[in-house]
Amino acid sequence: MLPFRYSRPRFTPRGERIYDLMLSLVAIPSITGSDGGENQCAQFLYNRLARIPYFRENPDGLRLVRLEGDPLDRRAVLALLRAARPTRRTVILTGHFDVVDTDVCGPLRPWAFDPEAYTSRVGGLELPDDARCDLESGNYLFGRGVSDMKTGVAVNLCFLEDCAAEREALDFNVLLWLVPDEEGDSAGMRLSLPALLDLRERENLEFAVCVDTEPVLSNDGPGIYFGTIGKVMPFFLCVGRETHVGSYGEGMNSTLIASCLNLSIEGRGAESFGGETFSPDCCLRLRDLRERYAVTLPERTVVYYNCLTVNRTPASILADMKARAGRALRDAFERLGCEGRPVRVLDVDELLRRAAAAAGVSRERLTDEILPRIFAADERDRNVEFLSLLMDRAGEKGPLVVVGFLPPYYPARINEGRTPRERAIRNAAGAVRRSLADRGLEFTEVEIFQGISDLSYTGFHGGEDDIAPLAANMPLWGRGYSIPLEGLRSLDIPSVLLGPIGADAHKLTERVELRYSMDILPEVLGEFLSLAALEDDPRQERSPEK
Repeated sequence: MLPFRYSRPRFTPRGERIYDLMLSLVAIPSITGSDGGENQCAQFLYNRLARIPYFRENPDGLRLVRLEGDPLDRRAVLALLRAARPTRRTVILTGHFDVVDTDVCGPLRPWAFDPEAYTSRVGGLELPDDARCDLESGNYLFGRGVSDMKTGVAVNLCFLEDCAAEREALDFNVLLWLVPDEEGDSAGMRLSLPALLDLRERENLEFAVCVDTEPVLSNDGPGIYFGTIGKVMPFFLCVGRETHVGSYGEGMNSTLIASCLNLSIEGRGAESFGGETFSPDCCLRLRDLRERYAVTLPERTVVYYNCLTVNRTPASILADMKARAGRALRDAFERLGCEGRPVRVLDVDELLRRAAAAAGVSRERLTDEILPRIFAADERDRNVEFLSLLMDRAGEKGPLVVVGFLPPYYPARINEGRTPRERAIRNAAGAVRRSLADRGLEFTEVEIFQGISDLSYTGFHGGEDDIAPLAANMPLWGRGYSIPLEGLRSLDIPSVLLGPIGADAHKLTERVELRYSMDILPEVLGEFLSLAALEDDPRQERSPEK
């Protein structure tokens, strides 16, 4: 294989700033959940912003936000730049500064956070044809985080710097919201959401649009996503009846119930929107809860699913879960020739009530008593372990199925053009598409981003009854994982993903395209925001001059 030596392209002065900032950000190994890496990156961003003259004069506009309840004590960054002429109208630029681990980088792992060195070396490996073509074009940079998503963070920060230098011409406020932990359970966005809500009320802001500069993961060119897919994690605790395998007829294998459930759910439930059909429901884990080998029928088996959603809500999914659990029990009974047995399906909320009544204490007191006996680290395992212990306290015996939800939860965000703000976003995207067409660039408009993103936490489509079952039926809601649901419902910010061109996120060949991403994207972002934020909206009024 011929050696490849990376040569840095020449950019516009603004592109040079973005590129240099991106290299500085990538050099910080802010791996999700690492020891201090995410906070190091947050401090770097804060320090850079603090040097902007506007924030030296208005230090209260810049904050390092502590994530309340985060075991790693991480920080997000909030920076509010007000326009010179007072206005409530505010645009949000957001992104995450954590990255996934470098374990897939193999022999190039020592250079994963040095993109120029990494790019010069990656050509020595066997590469897919598209990655090889991009490398040899000289228009792509490889390395961990260059695409997902430190180029987008650099674009956001440099855009804010430019707006600060031209405040007199600015017609809207700009709020920068940068977070850790998007790659895990999105703790950065979830736990800094209360700070955003507080800022909105305290500063009397109206959020016109939120732009997440996540990469467009396609080599087809630049584009925009009008919405982001939702994700729900329903689970089933299948409870059979234990017995020695030699006395099979006296018990019931919980794995049989789980198997019947899986046959009913796996590969089903695919939703469609805007001419696209998304991935169906799929099992992410199916295991019995025994700690060691035994010649005994497994009494308890847990199974949980990845459900991508557009229109389904926690309430509708819970109702479907109960129905499927009932059918699975009937199918299991039929297979064993005992069709007449009672079909028992409980949700977590009901089991908690029964267990509290049996123990003669409140639900909160009961939870406090059980928590010290939980040793799992993973949030999903913690919830399952708690529920199994709760079954013991309730004295419930099978056969039965308990249904509920596990973390994480991502509400779907869609744009159907129903409100003035949603139409403004679509009109702005159309204007950008026409502008880029004049420059010979095709701009793709996509309805739903299928990669799951933090934009899920910019609002919720639906009422209280649609979302309330989530908290009521997640065993350890508020004891390690939570979302401010009321605040989420009150936001409803029209949101898009509009970022650099990238490819192969999380892979050895992660890379970002350079010429559009450094030089043209900032212009696109400025044009889009000006049109999306300033479109006439009868709800929007200027604040009186102070």
